[in-house]
Amino acid sequence: MRQRLSRVWTVGGWLGMVALLSACASTSGGAPTGTGTATGTGVASATATTAAAATATPVVAPPHAFAWYQIDAHHVPQIWASVNGAAPVQITHVAPDGAECDDQIAWSLPVFSPDLTRIVASMGSYNCGDGDLQGPVSVITVSSGSIMTLPSSYAVRTTQRSAGWLNNSTIWFATYNAVYTYTIGGGSPTPLSGPTNIWDAVARGSTLYWQTAVYSSSGNTFSIHRYDLSSHTALPGSIAQGEVGNCQCSPGDAHGPGWDVTRDGSHIVYQTVTPNLTTNGGVASSKIYYANSDGSGATQIAQALIAKSTALMQFSPSGQWVAFTEAEPSPTTLTASVSSSGGSGDPTFHGYSPDTIEYPVWKWDSTQFWATTGAGNLERFTLGGSGVVGVSGGQNPWYSIGG
Repeated sequence: MRQRLSRVWTVGGWLGMVALLSACASTSGGAPTGTGTATGTGVASATATTAAAATATPVVAPPHAFAWYQIDAHHVPQIWASVNGAAPVQITHVAPDGAECDDQIAWSLPVFSPDLTRIVASMGSYNCGDGDLQGPVSVITVSSGSIMTLPSSYAVRTTQRSAGWLNNSTIWFATYNAVYTYTIGGGSPTPLSGPTNIWDAVARGSTLYWQTAVYSSSGNTFSIHRYDLSSHTALPGSIAQGEVGNCQCSPGDAHGPGWDVTRDGSHIVYQTVTPNLTTNGGVASSKIYYANSDGSGATQIAQALIAKSTALMQFSPSGQWVAFTEAEPSPTTLTASVSSSGGSGDPTFHGYSPDTIEYPVWKWDSTQFWATTGAGNLERFTLGGSGVVGVSGGQNPWYSIGG
């Protein structure tokens, strides 16, 4: 079972957030200066002259919000956020409900609407068991912290990408059995005809991508599929990700092989795995591929990555970089370029300390990303450089870029 540690907001956390906000609020698109940078990879040379830097046109930040949850003094998870680089504020103020079976364990990824006025997220629990963290879908008004929650029959996973926005008033969310759309203030959620057995999903423009698994006695075989939200039809083809062996244990809140789609929907990155049927890890070896979003033109990247586990990954907003977490063995936190092999000695392939879990999330200008450490803090990593504590007690972050 994934362990979640209780933390409260501390003075050290606030000082770390001051540094984080400075990074979030910057209007400069400057490149990182850490080792591992190479020309021709989308990152500017760290040897640029002072004169050139002085004449560079500042890059204006788009609307953006960085959000996470942390445990309060009453042991209840609360969503916090910094909007457009402003001081962080506590968005939710959920009171403890005193349930005998703890149903207030964690919030899912807090995803902002394009206009940054609402958040879709789910507060989940293990339902007194040792399986997936699940909970009903909630829409939260940022200005007031008020929460509108859908019926508990629409339970989604809190550790996967299970909900998002199609526009400022319509959300999508994925249960195991179906993907739904729901208009705020409308009637009941509407199921999409086609997607089922959903483990993880993302929407890019008018296309929904989802990961599914086929169970057998030896393990789960994963693949990625596409759905046209305009015509409400499944698109042909799929991307195979291989089989993860069943462990001789309780798998807890397990996820499938990692994958992500660029913001413009043009490309996909994904992990393929070979099963390990004798140990509890379930993965003997894996490879990372970069391809067109329909799976065509695949090339292997991050070739030096040794992931004997199902990793998590996310494209940078520029589409040039991919950040990885949970890519065991250590270092589990890594970045790779999509335009380089990422083999041994490749300067664009970089490992970081400490090891991290949950999704890595990027700053709008692709120079930094955040991920959760095993100690229950949000670590801020500079691309090609190093990491520092960004939020003490922060967990399950998400970075929304508005439009």
